[in-house]
Amino acid sequence: MNRICRGDGSSSPVSEAKKAMIDETATRKNSLRLRGFDYSKERVYFVTVVVKDRRKLFYKTEFAKKVVECLLKLRDPMKFNLYGYCLMPDHFHGLVGIGKSDVKLGRILGAFKSISTRIYWECGEGKLWQRGYHDHIIRNEEDFFDCLKYTKENPVKSNLEDWEFVGRADYLR
Repeated sequence: MNRICRGDGSSSPVSEAKKAMIDETATRKNSLRLRGFDYSKERVYFVTVVVKDRRKLFYKTEFAKKVVECLLKLRDPMKFNLYGYCLMPDHFHGLVGIGKSDVKLGRILGAFKSISTRIYWECGEGKLWQRGYHDHIIRNEEDFFDCLKYTKENPVKSNLEDWEFVGRADYLR
């Protein structure tokens, strides 16, 4: 039987089955990421990032423009594709393609959240975004175009006529 160390330096016996379970769940217990999946693979992801406490901060046009601009500027240095995006008043949707960059999705979204938070601090304080993000791995062409349509129509469903923070930077080849 193996022993598991406690924080106080002592240890307790643990069965092989329990040890295997502990090793397998070494990632965060409540993680939304798919265990064992390589998020740097050449794939497309539909992502959602939510503003902390669902505050409707992106009604401020100048701020929203700067956030979209920072996202678009990240594409070249991080070498990812942005097939569609929508910055809603209290959340963001994007179709992000990793491409051949080998940069993990979390690193791309972390950079976006970090830079946009610094922009937010020019006129506000505290946290801009909720912790983490939601992702959906695009499985096929139909799935891709369904998510693109959802992204494009999101402002219309929320009665935001002429909402300007929706767009595409890249196209499938």
